[in-house]
Amino acid sequence: MRSALAMLLALLLLVPGCTCITGEVPDIGLLPKIQEFEASPSVINQGEVAYIRWSVSNANSASIDNGIGNVALTGEIPVSPDTTTFYTLTATNFAGESVARTQVMVRGEPTTPPVVTAETPPTIVAFYADRLVITADDYVTLSWEVLDATEVTLEDFGQVSAKDTITLIPAITTTYLLTATNAAGESTAGITVTVQPSLPAGPTAEGVIILQAIPGESGSLIRGAGYLDYTKYAGACAGDTILNMASRAFLSFDISTIPDNAIIDEAVLDLSGYTKHGDPSYMRSNWGNMGALEVYHIQYGTFEDLGFEAYTEWAKLTSNGEFTDYPLFPWDVKDSADGDPVIQNLVQRGKSRSQFRIQFFTTTNWDSISDMLCFDDATLTIKYTTAD
Repeated sequence: MRSALAMLLALLLLVPGCTCITGEVPDIGLLPKIQEFEASPSVINQGEVAYIRWSVSNANSASIDNGIGNVALTGEIPVSPDTTTFYTLTATNFAGESVARTQVMVRGEPTTPPVVTAETPPTIVAFYADRLVITADDYVTLSWEVLDATEVTLEDFGQVSAKDTITLIPAITTTYLLTATNAAGESTAGITVTVQPSLPAGPTAEGVIILQAIPGESGSLIRGAGYLDYTKYAGACAGDTILNMASRAFLSFDISTIPDNAIIDEAVLDLSGYTKHGDPSYMRSNWGNMGALEVYHIQYGTFEDLGFEAYTEWAKLTSNGEFTDYPLFPWDVKDSADGDPVIQNLVQRGKSRSQFRIQFFTTTNWDSISDMLCFDDATLTIKYTTAD
């Protein structure tokens, strides 16, 4: 009963502006991005092995057909089909799903076509793009082949042939949907082509990107009385509550538009647009103090993943170390305090997120007042250089 009462008070008396989240993560309308899905080599002899590689961002789950099943968002797996096989990668999040296909062709196999009956919906044998990530003003080629269809349409282009190729120059990231129909039903397949901003021409090119924290992936964790008692909140707030429970803030930024070959020159986390509740002071005379404000590099995942591990996991302190006069100016987060080039490593590994945990050195000042700094207007500015 005492524990239940404490939780009720926590829910009623926590930080103004921090809204409790229950249930699923809100749909923020962004489909998953399939950044890579390919087979290497794409042509093998019977008995040989090919490797399927994939990389997906902004997804909750991913799966590959032909008996492979659920997979991580990035990975590689060996396959050895007896006949030419198309593999389909499906990435899903709350906004929907994105699909990509790749083929492993097997030399010397029989070429007998499959038997099709009037009760069989159309078969989309292939639907693929020659590239899944392009820059602005660049082109992409879509190819497809459909069997046993009375009508085939490509969304926004109308009716098309059952087997064809088309070259496009999308202005923005676009999902192309192919639909095949006959008397028995319809089959669909989709491909998302990601358009990255183009860089100035020349021997080297400089880019600057200013990122807002992602609302659906950022938030707070408030630690309760129990060992595994943690509550998630939408506002990214660090400090303590009226019940002297510690809160840690988590910020997530989308870095997927930075080219893989970029050299990171500067990365600045701007926390100056904070809101303040109570008195989260570094030094106090009547009670204790909240201690220095600390920012850590930590790849915690999604808002749903926030919990015991995200709160307690060891993480790398950013290069500025600890702030005592906080947070009045931007925070250098390009490297960690021990010199590890964290942002550079994330970009080179093709990671789509750069994430941070913000906390005070002291969990609470024991004054039974909610003392918080909230960083919902935080931005991450990254300057980089690429070579042609």
